Amino acid sequence: MNRGITILLVLVIVSALGVVHIRHQNRVRFVELQNLQTERDQLNVEWTQLLLEQATWSLHHVVDKEARTKLGMTTPSVDETVTLRVPALGYQGGVSE
Repeated sequence: MNRGITILLVLVIVSALGVVHIRHQNRVRFVELQNLQTERDQLNVEWTQLLLEQATWSLHHVVDKEARTKLGMTTPSVDETVTLRVPALGYQGGVSE
């Protein structure tokens, strides 16, 4: 009987240590999950800001202003403009065969 109680006591202690270990692992993983969620949220904010910046830079007036102020670019005058006429390939005028 004494031997049976000793075995049960050892099993209870081993089981308790297993529970403590598993709970610790759960806490570690939960903290890791929270850190990853925070990082994800920060990356989503940065992505949204980058999309807004891209949309802003794609506006014609923003590109025009930057070209004029930072690069010193201007619209060419009529004398500086050359128009080229390139015939369409494979088109003879009228109905094609």
